[in-house]
Amino acid sequence: MKNLSLEQVIFDGSKVSDAVFTVTAATDLVTSAAHGFTGGELVQLTTATTLPAGLSLATNYYVINPTTDTFQLSVAPGGSAVDITDTGTGAHTLHVKGRIVYVGDWEHLNLSLNFISSPTMTVKFQGSHSLDAPDFNAAQAYTNRWDYLDVTDEQNGTSVDGDTGVACAGTADDRLFSVSVKGLTYLTAITSGWSAGKIDLRAKMYN
Repeated sequence: MKNLSLEQVIFDGSKVSDAVFTVTAATDLVTSAAHGFTGGELVQLTTATTLPAGLSLATNYYVINPTTDTFQLSVAPGGSAVDITDTGTGAHTLHVKGRIVYVGDWEHLNLSLNFISSPTMTVKFQGSHSLDAPDFNAAQAYTNRWDYLDVTDEQNGTSVDGDTGVACAGTADDRLFSVSVKGLTYLTAITSGWSAGKIDLRAKMYN
């Protein structure tokens, strides 16, 4: 009997994982060149100074009405566009939130991580044992149970600390990792320290 397996995409390399953006307040449009979004992607925003009025830090937004270089943001999937009333100050960055993958039915878990387009960023893996998916974008709490995961580099068997993550500094790279399941039910990843590039991250589960 063949082993059953399933591959799930956490980050899609055809889309930005993080990117600088500007806004046009009159039309509520966000501009980020060749973002690759098709609609429904979940993002959060940071800024070097002040976000455009109408947008907030540490808030989940969904991409709506995408074109090649522009889109709008909504606080609900498929909802109405956020009313943006000025352009803010300083450089602004959007951060795509990785897809949450259910892994509870599988005995083994591997990750394929591809850094693309002169990437500079760190990737950290997150997991939960909860029966219901937590909000990985919100603070950890007894009602929102998750933590960063150690992973093992398949090249040399080195353990990568979950709080440290996997860093890439400007050179495209392909990495393979394994994760100890140990009752894990949900898995995702975040990027931090981004200044350039994209990533493609896929989880393969098998028995």
